[in-house]
Amino acid sequence: MRGLLCQLIAMAAVLYVASPSALAASGKGGGTTFLVSGQFEYEDKAWDFEGWTGEDPRLPIRFADVIVRDEARGKVIGRGMTDNFGEFSVECSTKLQFVDLLVSVSAESRTRSKIDKTFPRLRVETPLRTVYSAFAPSVPGHPVGQDVDVGATTVLKSVLYGKEGNPFNVFDLAVNAFEYVTSPEVGLSRRSRSMRITWPSFMGSFSIGRRAWVATGDGYDDSVILHEIGHMVHNVYSDSDNPGGPHFFGDSDQDLRLSFGEGWATAFAGIVLDRMNMPAMYVDSKGSVQMGGAQLYLDLESAAPFDEESIGAGDEIAVACVLYDLLDHDDLSADSFTDDDTMVGNVSVDGRSPTQAWWEVFTGPMRRARHVNVNHAWDAWLQEYEQPEYSRLVDVFEDRDMEFWKDAWEPDDTPAEAVSIGPAELGDWSPDHTLYSQGEAQFGPGTGDRDWYAVELQVGQSIQIETRYPAGTSDAGTQADPFLALYDPNGRLVAKDDDSGYRRNALLPEVIAGESGTWRFVVKSKNKRNRYGRYNVRVSVQGG
Repeated sequence: MRGLLCQLIAMAAVLYVASPSALAASGKGGGTTFLVSGQFEYEDKAWDFEGWTGEDPRLPIRFADVIVRDEARGKVIGRGMTDNFGEFSVECSTKLQFVDLLVSVSAESRTRSKIDKTFPRLRVETPLRTVYSAFAPSVPGHPVGQDVDVGATTVLKSVLYGKEGNPFNVFDLAVNAFEYVTSPEVGLSRRSRSMRITWPSFMGSFSIGRRAWVATGDGYDDSVILHEIGHMVHNVYSDSDNPGGPHFFGDSDQDLRLSFGEGWATAFAGIVLDRMNMPAMYVDSKGSVQMGGAQLYLDLESAAPFDEESIGAGDEIAVACVLYDLLDHDDLSADSFTDDDTMVGNVSVDGRSPTQAWWEVFTGPMRRARHVNVNHAWDAWLQEYEQPEYSRLVDVFEDRDMEFWKDAWEPDDTPAEAVSIGPAELGDWSPDHTLYSQGEAQFGPGTGDRDWYAVELQVGQSIQIETRYPAGTSDAGTQADPFLALYDPNGRLVAKDDDSGYRRNALLPEVIAGESGTWRFVVKSKNKRNRYGRYNVRVSVQGG
């Protein structure tokens, strides 16, 4: 603990951490006015998909609170904020003839949130919940009434436990994120007055509600920071039923709520980076190196290097790539790999751009959905719009093996419509079937499907029925959770099963036919979240 305190003290030597008492409001009354101007910037770390490039550009600290104090008395004599270039000009007032000026910038957007009622108050804080601030060089004995320029001040990197970070990088990314959310392109109004981000977090990077924590080594990992901000946006403006818990790239059998929540946050990070003319990638680099050091990276255009295995609604990469394509702008793309923007261009959805249309889906029907997952994105889109751009929508989802449309055997939703399994098909796995039904509608949200099958049996024969993931893959590239129920020729339930097969698959082993005739079975899902998905079925008959 003592070592940690020493590290924090060393960090505070570069970054002044303002205490609440130092932010007391300035007194009212007459006084001589003058302008204090200058510029604040921060030292960044440039990156690409291989990690750090070794360059340390200096970027403006944009739209952050600026406070001018009478240093000798600790009194605030002026407040303002930086502009898009990090520059500021603050009107100050005091009754003194001379004043020792002390100018600070805070990683906070309180002033902007008062001017722009759609923009939230963003705060980047220490673990003790004090807002980060930095000082310009003090100006002692300044004659009141004369304007003064304090010049440009750069907030340098901080090093904690050998890992570099900068709270003003975290702040700038938050500003970019909420400029996108509140832009005319998206047009959301403020739903929370304050959003808080803590750095460094000694428990890793994570988010809860409208608060996020950025790990010690992630202070310059832009996509990781934006991912956590994406969780906050998701929680506040839409709905996330993300249960949390362990997750990793390459897992295609996640809880659908988890894969959607994590995929949504990663897609959001990519969209914001795209708008910043940066690569739309998720890159997690080692914070202790100057060159390279990428521990994990993902290209959101192509899913590389996970493009072969990341499929299905239970895979957070697949979900992220789908959502990114639904919101991406081809004219802003700065990606290193291929561009597959299938929902962009001169597309109009009921008079809206795809971006506007999708945000209306996210903040409308998806905000009200239970167990929200990527299924609801498809259903809500078809529910909302008369001109859904259906073929483009299919292209986006099909690219990651998410098939939310009825298969070639529909309608097979009732015993009377059962698909007949002939002698030549016995013992072989069927082609892919899909648990999805749109009823009679050409375009419309789906429902949990029931696929009925019929097979002729003679008394004494045994029948075995089983399901599997498509092509027998060991990883669940599909979200299907098949349930089997077998009925005799009189419609009586003889046997049923949910999960006796491999993982989520069903298995009915060796049921003896008590009478001859047409036996029927149904494949459906009883899982409230895994309603859809693809599966294969195999029927084996012995004896007779």
